Amino acid sequence: MRRGRYSRALYLRLSLLLVSGALLAQTPDNPLAADANAASAGNSVFRLYCTPCHGIRGQGGRGPDLTKGVYSSGERDSDLFRSISNGVPGTDMSGFGGDIIPDDVWRIVAYIRSIARHDTTPVSGDRTRGETLFWNKGACAACHIVRGRGGRSGPELTRIGVQRSLAYLRDAIVDPNKEVAPGWATIVVTRRDGTKLTGIERGFDNFSAQLIDLGGNYYSFLRADVASIERENRSVMPSDYGTRLTAAEIDDLLVYLVSLRGAGSVP
Repeated sequence: MRRGRYSRALYLRLSLLLVSGALLAQTPDNPLAADANAASAGNSVFRLYCTPCHGIRGQGGRGPDLTKGVYSSGERDSDLFRSISNGVPGTDMSGFGGDIIPDDVWRIVAYIRSIARHDTTPVSGDRTRGETLFWNKGACAACHIVRGRGGRSGPELTRIGVQRSLAYLRDAIVDPNKEVAPGWATIVVTRRDGTKLTGIERGFDNFSAQLIDLGGNYYSFLRADVASIERENRSVMPSDYGTRLTAAEIDDLLVYLVSLRGAGSVP
């Protein structure tokens, strides 16, 4: 009897701790949370510092989609503040604490919270069939890596399920030129002998360009050494998936992509 009472008491205490922890994670700890103008002011700072990687609406580019409301570095406002100020180790996210005053960082946090929508839109389809499509008929692995397998010319997709919205992924498949993510434009180099090389942007300025071709080969050119270098706002991704795949196959592929949430997700 005593053991039963202790077990129930321990269960209740653990339950209370779990509930308290969940409530704490949802409680905003932003000192400007009560400021009605914080989010709009944060949008202005966001556009200046964050859009090159996260897109003008926060829907992702080189960096993840912030409108999904899922953040790998933590869920609390203070976690977002720390990530913006100090950066995220092991990623391309650098810290802006030396450039942005703390109040403006909190305003960015308020703006990010205001655009988070926690997308729960269901999609019909079969994950197993989608995985087979990815590696075979779709030939997606020719350019994209998943858990260390695949090509390196396109973005890695190991965590794409938490980085991009369902709508973004569907557009990326059927209309890849609708919104080309920053840093993924097409570079066309015309050599002095007239031959051309087309690849994916890795660097571009007034003096040089760096690109990677579909075979994963890296190139760097000085403008002075070639006839021309052009950056085109289009994707090298095939634009015919909308006709090459059936509607059901596209749904299957989407279900597979949405399931990719990191190295530990379902294989």
